Amino acid sequence: MTDILDKQASNHQADPEQATWPPLQKAKTDIFDALCDSFNTPSAMRAISELISDYNSADKGALTIDQQLATGRWVTSIVNIFGLNGAATISDSSIGWSGIDIPEYAKPYLTSISQLRDTLRQQARSSSGLDPERLKHVAASVPPEGGSSGSSVDASAAAAPYQQLLSTVRSELSTLTLTPHPSLNQDVLQLCDRIRDVHLWDLGIYLEDRADGAPSLIRPVTKELRTLKSNEKAQQSAKEEAKKVALAEREKAEKAKVEKGRVSHLDMFQTEEWSAWDEDGVPVKDKEGVEVTKSRGKKLRKEWERQRKLHEAWREANGMGAP
Repeated sequence: MTDILDKQASNHQADPEQATWPPLQKAKTDIFDALCDSFNTPSAMRAISELISDYNSADKGALTIDQQLATGRWVTSIVNIFGLNGAATISDSSIGWSGIDIPEYAKPYLTSISQLRDTLRQQARSSSGLDPERLKHVAASVPPEGGSSGSSVDASAAAAPYQQLLSTVRSELSTLTLTPHPSLNQDVLQLCDRIRDVHLWDLGIYLEDRADGAPSLIRPVTKELRTLKSNEKAQQSAKEEAKKVALAEREKAEKAKVEKGRVSHLDMFQTEEWSAWDEDGVPVKDKEGVEVTKSRGKKLRKEWERQRKLHEAWREANGMGAP
C-alpha cells in the first residue's frame, strides 16, 4: 500500500470530508478508548491490525484516494507515536514504516524467483498444464544472473546466497524437463512449495501467495511468522503422530483378529460343555445330553461360520492351504 500512496501523497491535498471511511473512524475510536484504558497497548495494536485487515480486503476501486491516504497517514502516525518506526518522529508526515526490510542486494534475485514461481504455479494449475517445452521456455525467460534484462545486480558476497538459490531453481527446472508428462505439473508445484517453504524460508524470506493471480508478496521472515510456522509444524506433527497411532491400533486389531483364527472352526466347540456334534463340529447336545434348541443351534452355527472365515484367513496369512 505504501509505495503507491507515497507517490500520490506528494501531489495530493486530502479532503477531510472525502477521507471519512467507516473502518478508519472505528479504528480511531477504538484507539482512543484503548489508550484511555490505562494505555491498553494490546487493544490499541489490535485496532490497527483490524484496520489494516479491513483495508487489505476492501475493494480498492470503491475507496477514494483521500480515504486511502488518510488511512495510510493515520496508521503511520500511530506507529510513530508508539516508537515502532525506527528514528521517525511524531511529526513525520511520510506514509509507511521501515520495520524489517529486504536487503537491496537481494531484491533483484528475489523478484526473479518470485515471478518465475508465480508463472510456474499459474501454468501448472491451468487446464492445459505444462509440458517440457513450455517449461524450458518459462525457465529461459529469467536472466541467469537475476533481475530484469538490462538491470544491474549486486554480485557481492552478501548477494551470493540469493544468486545461488536462483541458480539452484533453474537447475531443478532443467531436471524437471526430463520428467514424464503425466507427473510434470505435480512435480513443478512441489518445487514451488519447496522454494517458498524451504529455500527462501532458510534465507529469512517468506512468499505470501495471493488469490486471483495477484503476484506473491515478498516479505522478510519476522518473529511472528516463525512462531506461526512453528505452531503449524507442531500441529502437523501432532496430526501425523495421531495417524501413526491410529494405524498402529488398526494393525494391532487386525493382527488380533487374524490370530483369533488360529483355532479351527472344526475344533472350537470340542469342550466339556457339549456331548454331541454334527459332521461340522457344531454342537447338537449339551453335556447333559439334552438336544440343543433350534434357536441356539442357529447362534452356534453363526459363531462357527465366523470362526471358519477367521481360520481360513489365518491359514492364508501363514501360507497354509485349506484345512
